[in-house]
Amino acid sequence: MQLEIKNIGKIKSATLEFNGITVVAGNNNTGKSTIGKVLFALFSKFNNINEAIDKYKYDAIIARVFKELSTYDLDDSIILGSPALIQMFKRGNYQSSQSILKFLEGLISDRTLEFIRSNIDNMIDNSSKEIEELDVKRIKAEIISNYFNDIFDNQINNMSISESAYIDLLIKNKHIKAEFIENTCTVVQDDIKLINKAIYVDDPYIIDSRIIRSTNSLRGRNEINNNLIKLLHSKEDEEQIIEQIIAKDKYAEIEEMINLVIKGQLILKKDGRYTLKNNEYPEGINVSNLSTGLKSFLIIKKLITDNLIVNRDILILDEPEIHLHPEWQIVYAELLVLLQKYFDLTILLTTHSPFFLRAIEVFSKKYELNQKCKYYLSKIGTDSLITFSEVENTTEIYQKMANTFSILNNISDELDCN
Repeated sequence: MQLEIKNIGKIKSATLEFNGITVVAGNNNTGKSTIGKVLFALFSKFNNINEAIDKYKYDAIIARVFKELSTYDLDDSIILGSPALIQMFKRGNYQSSQSILKFLEGLISDRTLEFIRSNIDNMIDNSSKEIEELDVKRIKAEIISNYFNDIFDNQINNMSISESAYIDLLIKNKHIKAEFIENTCTVVQDDIKLINKAIYVDDPYIIDSRIIRSTNSLRGRNEINNNLIKLLHSKEDEEQIIEQIIAKDKYAEIEEMINLVIKGQLILKKDGRYTLKNNEYPEGINVSNLSTGLKSFLIIKKLITDNLIVNRDILILDEPEIHLHPEWQIVYAELLVLLQKYFDLTILLTTHSPFFLRAIEVFSKKYELNQKCKYYLSKIGTDSLITFSEVENTTEIYQKMANTFSILNNISDELDCN
């Protein structure tokens, strides 16, 4: 898989390959997180996008039908036009005129119900015509525009360049492309169906949170974080019982490693928060009272033990080492390498830590995955724009990270001379 980006955020250009673990290093504010946000947004919105469009169309048709019903001089016209009633109906995922009638039984008068029974099919047909004639690519472009603007807080295009922004995801010689002009998607192409999900983790405190029910105003990091919150609070799908058994065999070694840091079972309380039960805390301790480093491990534990992450999913981790002691950074790195090995994940990591970077190198070699690792370095040009280059020898990254020690050593030498 290859991702090409031009003029998104502060990035002038970037081409990255993903074949296992991809590590991106560089100074702060050099577009590393932008790579993850683009990848996350692509997989979030192009995942089963055609099915999503069918749902959008269906919702629009139903809204029109109920709105039309509310305009008639009926006993229950106010009820039929109620947004709450429409949302309740949509959540039931009803699919036919008969299901509408069944849903309304007992909610409205017999007189109103008889009127609807006589007119419902014509109403659905009339409401469908204009909606079904809409160009699918136009709908896709609107979906992508809205979501990317949510993720990038209405600043998709590079503000220093007047050229259009461009994204091209290449998978098995097939493309998913999007072009943006003035933060609006003008061109969209999807030659391949994405079925795997992307999981973006950049804040361990997420595991403390309840689900945010109202998402209309969520943007940027809040939108990304709420996606993870909903996933962590989702339930196992009983229809996937076979896959769950297979997954449990795979993560036995991974769970053993997590238990080196933290043991126990995560329990979801009635108030929507998690508690951890183990020998040390038999009555349970609220996860909010655990250290930030432990929370980082608990998120991974939750994802694998509840089968929330599956084969070939996309896992994006923005500076995962930031709350971890160097020794735990090593454990966490080995954990990620094992996740890639057993679940064939595409993992994108950004990091500032030489310990974490070295651990990825060592453990990928230990588990014979070093050929599936790619390393990139972000650079700021004289035009203040950012580009990314692949690094064949990670010494270049270590040297950049070591500059801080050189600065401190020079200051120390000057102080000693005085």
